[in-house]
Amino acid sequence: EKTDDAKEKETSIKKKEKTDAKPKKETKSESKPENTDNDKVIETTPEIPGFKIKSAKDALPASKAGRLTVQPIRQWFSISLRPVEVDAEAERLSEEEVLQKLEFAEYLLNSENDLYEKKGIAQKSLSTADRSFVSNILSSGTLTDRVSALTLIVQESPVHNLKSLGHLMNMVGKKNRREALLAVGSVKDLMCINLLPADRKLKYFADQPLNAKDITNMHWILWAFEDKLKRYYFDLIQSMESLAYDPVVHTRQSMVSYFEELLEQKPEQEQNLLRLLVNKLGDKERQLAAKASYLILKLLNVHPNMKFVVVKTIQELLLTKSSTNERAQYYTMITLNQVILSSKDVQTANLLLEVYFVFFKKLLKLTQSMDEDKEGDEEPKPDSKSSNKRPEHKKKVYIGQKALKKAKQEADKKRDDEEKATDNKMLAAILTGLNRALPFSKMEDEAMDKHVGAVFQIAHAGNFNTVVQSLVLLHQIMRIRPAIADRFYRTLYDSLLDPRIDSTSKKAMYLNILFRALKTDDNIPRVMSFVKRILQACLHTQPDFACGALFLVSQILSLQPRTYSMLTQPEDNDDEENIVDAKDSSDNEDAGNGVQKQQEQPKSRYDPLKRDPKFAHADDSCLWEAVMLVHHFHPSVTHSM
Repeated sequence: EKTDDAKEKETSIKKKEKTDAKPKKETKSESKPENTDNDKVIETTPEIPGFKIKSAKDALPASKAGRLTVQPIRQWFSISLRPVEVDAEAERLSEEEVLQKLEFAEYLLNSENDLYEKKGIAQKSLSTADRSFVSNILSSGTLTDRVSALTLIVQESPVHNLKSLGHLMNMVGKKNRREALLAVGSVKDLMCINLLPADRKLKYFADQPLNAKDITNMHWILWAFEDKLKRYYFDLIQSMESLAYDPVVHTRQSMVSYFEELLEQKPEQEQNLLRLLVNKLGDKERQLAAKASYLILKLLNVHPNMKFVVVKTIQELLLTKSSTNERAQYYTMITLNQVILSSKDVQTANLLLEVYFVFFKKLLKLTQSMDEDKEGDEEPKPDSKSSNKRPEHKKKVYIGQKALKKAKQEADKKRDDEEKATDNKMLAAILTGLNRALPFSKMEDEAMDKHVGAVFQIAHAGNFNTVVQSLVLLHQIMRIRPAIADRFYRTLYDSLLDPRIDSTSKKAMYLNILFRALKTDDNIPRVMSFVKRILQACLHTQPDFACGALFLVSQILSLQPRTYSMLTQPEDNDDEENIVDAKDSSDNEDAGNGVQKQQEQPKSRYDPLKRDPKFAHADDSCLWEAVMLVHHFHPSVTHSM
């Protein structure tokens, strides 16, 4: 009986459980629409004061959903964002509102990275070999291997591997030179290949359209990542700048190469990178300055549109500073004169001309002041008699002082020789640049006349070395602007009477400019005037200059055959005589006697004091100066005749 009662109780209990279970199922089905993903997202979204989430699209993706907002990709900038509507009349956000939205965007970005790590997507994207390599290297590996592993991780998905990128940036800022160099090279490669877009510059978060409509989570995440990446890149450039002044030459060479690579491949921070690259033209190591010059020209070959920007930067950094050393100025000039110009580069050619003229005038002032200082420093030689009268016990002291003085004089002489060599190279570089830039320039006449007038003033007022350099420059300009030809030849004609010809160190350059100017002159009477004045100068100059000038005259006579008439044809002395009545005057005696005087009126006579050689009438005269040079005291001069 007990067993039957027990069975009945058990069956009644089971029925009750079944009936109770049915409504439980219904409640589960009814509660399903309430537990959607979007509602879960809204519940887990952090509250940011002053920033309201308008829809579930602006909320944080929950970790339970297991979906990433941004798909892992190597080149994050290739992700296409949905265009947003920007209200042009909307007010600009305040700094507090921008900071609040930035905090929200960074929260979304960090949550996206956490979800990427929790789901192990980073490990799944790698192959088995790469996965084992990364795990082993990060735990126990050398410095090079750790940098390679971190670089490999960041390459898979830069947006989702901010921690690895942060580790690399920490290594960039280390004081250890080797570690910093390895990290800088790796981050530089990452920036060029994976991180920086090639067609635009990065934007800060505040520069994005934050007050636009329909902004999604993907917008917030990518905008926050772009802001962080831009700040990382600026930190990288700062670290590279500090390494560019490292005492080790190899480190500086690496940084110069990195500057050029980043400039060539990406437009980000190009102004700062260009300034750093141009500054290395003034490096104390010659090989590094030469490499910087080569890299700048290489950059201009890849990006020809940067010519004006590069020339302007060089002008601002190196040519306007008074503290720039001569070596930096020389490498600057040889860099500028190798810039390849075309008919489209009129603005660049005009800027180059301005740079050359300004620097040429600056160089001439420096050389003039150096020559004046050298003349003032010359001391009279000590009298041998007074030196012999000195006591014998002071002889050793005198010898020691003399030895020190001699060593100082040798050092000064060596330095002066180097400065002269640098000045000659600098002048050659400037003239080369002028010759290349003048055909492509279209400078206004007023500006050109201003520069040319300043050079003419220097040619008249400076010392003779400066005069020679000015004449070389003016001859280059005359080839492009024939309007200044008469003024140039007057200046050159006047310089032949300068008594400082004997003391100049640029006799060869002076004879060279004389030869080039006369060889291309089509005005034969002017050439004859020059030939006569050259022979006149040979009468009172040193034999070395006289021999060189006579050889120059022989070449001019062979190139201009019409000038031979000065040697072969006699002067026409049969001048007409006109008999004219003498004028009456109260001051003259015998005023009323009617005496007639004969006055001769020659056609033309050679005037050696004429300012303009065209009107000296040398074509009506002979080379009488050659007769005197035949009887010159020096045998080399007579042999040259």
